[in-house]
Amino acid sequence: MSRLFNLIRNESMKLAKKRSSWVMMGVLIIGIVLVAILSKGTGTGQQIPWETQLKQQAGNYQQLLESDGISERERNYYEEELAIADYRLNADIPPLELNSFEQYLLDSKSVLAFVTLFTVIIGAGIVASEFTWGTIKMLMIRPVRRYKVLLSKYLTTLIAAVIFAGIAYVATVISGIFIFPSSEGAYLVVDNGEVVERSIWTASLFTYGLAFVNLLMMTTFAFMIGTVARSNALAIGLSIFLMFTGQQVVYLLSDYDWIKYYLFTHTDMTQYLQPRLIVEGLTVPFSVAVLAVYLVIFLAVSFFTFTKRDIAT
Repeated sequence: MSRLFNLIRNESMKLAKKRSSWVMMGVLIIGIVLVAILSKGTGTGQQIPWETQLKQQAGNYQQLLESDGISERERNYYEEELAIADYRLNADIPPLELNSFEQYLLDSKSVLAFVTLFTVIIGAGIVASEFTWGTIKMLMIRPVRRYKVLLSKYLTTLIAAVIFAGIAYVATVISGIFIFPSSEGAYLVVDNGEVVERSIWTASLFTYGLAFVNLLMMTTFAFMIGTVARSNALAIGLSIFLMFTGQQVVYLLSDYDWIKYYLFTHTDMTQYLQPRLIVEGLTVPFSVAVLAVYLVIFLAVSFFTFTKRDIAT
């Protein structure tokens, strides 16, 4: 265990000494601030009174509940939204303003798309670059088994992903505080049949955690490709291509049963917060199981290839 810890520490130090790591971190922070500034201008036009808008939404929810062909999941969702709308109107509690810090924080999961790009680069290169520069032979002469070397690199990649995600969240909070005004509204949810107020911080961290699943899977996939192909460009290019096209394939082929076993059908775990799923019939346990299988496959291929292939080739 001590050797593994030392390997992780060495890999972390090597990653921290790279100028590219600090450049990516700087670009990430600057990008988040720019997005916040650009988002400040949305929804600043003439606003309908929230009571009027909420009554219209409540009417729409009621119509949807009375419509034919509505699924049980959608029925539960609209019943909860209708209960929240009625509670707001009766208790005079406005919803969160669109252009507020609280709403911006709730949408903070979107910044993980930036983080994923950078962690894919790290995951793809942490092994492939060793082969490119020939330094992999220096690692292999140590009295450490190969799987521990690769495990230390994978764990270092995950640590970097967590650090980047944490920095992104902090940057989002700080930029949001300075750029957006605070909302007078409250964030309400239905808990055990009762409408209650939920902490905006708890809600944002929860959705942030769900969105982190996609980052984990894409980073592990890039790590696998970088290990097997020993090519930064291939691993980064293929991972980014699938990241942007994977969801589109799900929408195009959602009528086929086999799409339930496709990786990108499940990477967006935030879909379970919406009334309608990308593919009907999915459940959280099933998505977790499918993702776990893919994760095991990615890691198994990585470790088998790294431990069995001749380093000299």
